[in-house]
Amino acid sequence: MKKIILGSLLALSIAVPALAHPPITVYVDQQEVVFADQAPVIVDDRTLVPMRKIFEAMDADVTWDEPSQTITSTSGSDVVTMTIGQKQVYKNGKVVYTMDVPAQIMQNRTMVPIRAVAVAFDANVAWDGINYVIDITTDGTTSGNYSKQIHADDGTLLATVSLTYSPLTSNSTAADKINKNIYDQMSQKASVMTVQMETAATAAYTKNPDSFQPYYYMGTYQAKGEGSDFASVVLEERTFMGGMETKTLSANTYNMKNGSDAALTDIVTDSEKELETLMEKGFSALIDQNPDAFYSDAKDRLSKNLDEVGFYLDNNAVVFYLNSGIIAPESAGVIAFSVPR
Repeated sequence: MKKIILGSLLALSIAVPALAHPPITVYVDQQEVVFADQAPVIVDDRTLVPMRKIFEAMDADVTWDEPSQTITSTSGSDVVTMTIGQKQVYKNGKVVYTMDVPAQIMQNRTMVPIRAVAVAFDANVAWDGINYVIDITTDGTTSGNYSKQIHADDGTLLATVSLTYSPLTSNSTAADKINKNIYDQMSQKASVMTVQMETAATAAYTKNPDSFQPYYYMGTYQAKGEGSDFASVVLEERTFMGGMETKTLSANTYNMKNGSDAALTDIVTDSEKELETLMEKGFSALIDQNPDAFYSDAKDRLSKNLDEVGFYLDNNAVVFYLNSGIIAPESAGVIAFSVPR
């Protein structure tokens, strides 16, 4: 590893609530569906999607009958029909679902509630209410992602828990082992965070219902720096439990030959002492660039907390990071710098 510091702050800003939600992204069997004209929309708290585009992504044939304003989708032996202005979803001639919002036309596209898609061809639909992501899987199993909304008895949204993983793509036993390990971690964390958020949000809402803002936990696992030798999986966690959103990073790096954990000294030729010097110089350079963003004794804190420094691989670089609250306030977010491998 070269000893040249390429310092750059990642997140020195306070999260501010957006006035409008971000664009809605849709995945079918982990492939993003691109909408050239009419994008998904939210109507009366229901997410509507372009029916033709979604069903074709699910390998269904779609036809439109102008006189009756009816759209028909066929997949195998199943035939699904919906009519503009009506709420019924017919499958093989029988009503199998009644939509809260009727099928309607927008920009010459037939729009239907996302739940109608699930019922039509027995797909699984997961909604990430934080990132506005719809994840549709058609093989009868979930993609491994998790999304749950928790409501009070009166229907008020209390909290959202969401976990996603962009897995390793290598066709190898090691990658399969690592991916399974991450999905197992996600399942355990989903259970823990759902209980934790429900308990905390219920207590907060009961105490101050008028000023309550919904809590959320969002965990995003992402494979980075994937190569034939090593790869990292980075977990970014965003949590809101009143007050300010907190953001933390954690990462594991793996040997792509056997799927085992890899230490930094397995990847680079530097000694542990050289790496400590590198980390201290790198973060010190960031402190010198913008001292007001850090604690006044940030360098002393750094020296005492070098064991808190994490790392992950990203393309041809090693990224070193420290979570907030160590050398800078919580509002600073994650602090990081990178060096070329």
